[in-house]
Amino acid sequence: MDLHEFFAAEVKPALGCTEPGAVALAAAAAAARLPGPPERIHLRLSANIFKNGKSVGIPGADGLRGNLAAAALGALAGDPAAGLEALGGIGEADVAQARAMCAAGTVTQEIVQDVPVVYVEAELRRGGQSALAVVSGRHDRLEEVRLDGAVVHKAGDAHGDAGLPPYLAELRIAAFADLWAWAGEIDGRLEAFLLRGAQMNLGVATLGLKRPWGLGVGHTLSAVAGAELGGRIKAATAAAADVRMAGERLAVMSSAGSGNHGLTAVIPPALAAGSWGSGPRALAEALALSHLVTGALKARTGRLTPMCGCAVAAGAGAAAALVRLAGGAAQQAEQAAGLVLASLLGMICDGAKAGCALKVGTAAFEAYCAHRMAMSGRGMDEAEGIVDPDFRRTSLNLGELSALGFAAVDVAVTRLLQRD
Repeated sequence: MDLHEFFAAEVKPALGCTEPGAVALAAAAAAARLPGPPERIHLRLSANIFKNGKSVGIPGADGLRGNLAAAALGALAGDPAAGLEALGGIGEADVAQARAMCAAGTVTQEIVQDVPVVYVEAELRRGGQSALAVVSGRHDRLEEVRLDGAVVHKAGDAHGDAGLPPYLAELRIAAFADLWAWAGEIDGRLEAFLLRGAQMNLGVATLGLKRPWGLGVGHTLSAVAGAELGGRIKAATAAAADVRMAGERLAVMSSAGSGNHGLTAVIPPALAAGSWGSGPRALAEALALSHLVTGALKARTGRLTPMCGCAVAAGAGAAAALVRLAGGAAQQAEQAAGLVLASLLGMICDGAKAGCALKVGTAAFEAYCAHRMAMSGRGMDEAEGIVDPDFRRTSLNLGELSALGFAAVDVAVTRLLQRD
């Protein structure tokens, strides 16, 4: 496993929700080819991008929400070179202009079929000119840009016709023992990077605990959590999601293409390390395992899924990380991950929004409970439903459940979201 390739691709700072972030990136890339601000913007989105970007707050946008606002802001003031932080430099005038564009109906969207799960096509028009940009496959992968129909940028495919990075192919067949071993192989540069991500996400959690953001889940829970670590983990992780879903202009360290995945995967072990007096190396290895478990599950289920990956994938990662941090063995960490999956695998994703803080908080607390059970010698001796003591079998089952069993869920959710 090329750990540097994995972490560079799968764990990176993200400003705001990654779905509208991808929309803003596409719009910014197209706008950079026009001589001035666009007069009209039309989005063609995969169902999952539409779903996850529909209701979430945009960082620094004074309450603006959703894909249309993200497209307008990206086109007016986005920096395509900044990737998922394309909206980092927007100001009040940009927000006012974007609000006016959306109110005037000059920004539109449609859902398109037979495209990758992550797919954004932003077409901008000004006078007789048009510019079109496509983000595809990954939230920050700018696949193509066209000006008046002519291709002016085309992403290279470094991984051949299959388009599958070697690290992803390895994750899809990895046993849990492989993930455990890889976590112990991080070098000093990766250690520092992982610890920086923990500080980023803890900082956002601290902000969310100080006052209510969005639904105020974390702030409310913190008043009753007391000193017990599990309660503090739930409150802090939910608080960070409160801040992020409300659109505060603060980047978080993401995991598997999602900021909320990153919050769930990182904050529980980071808080536990402070409570248990764990050293930086121990925390870094635990964080590495959390991201690797999350990545392995997402390699099977896909980037965007009908199931809540923040709970199912990142929750399992956090549970395994807590076991490692507590001095447990690989088998106990594997059990902990399985216990989270047994508890939460039915949780659906109905788009990014303020209520995600409830799911993120639940996942964080379940991870803590699963680690306590595993460290006490409790776990599965045989398959329980589709969850198996063998992580690899469970990940295969989870992938099939997501692709086949839950396929109709996304169709129904998308239809319901288009009713208003």
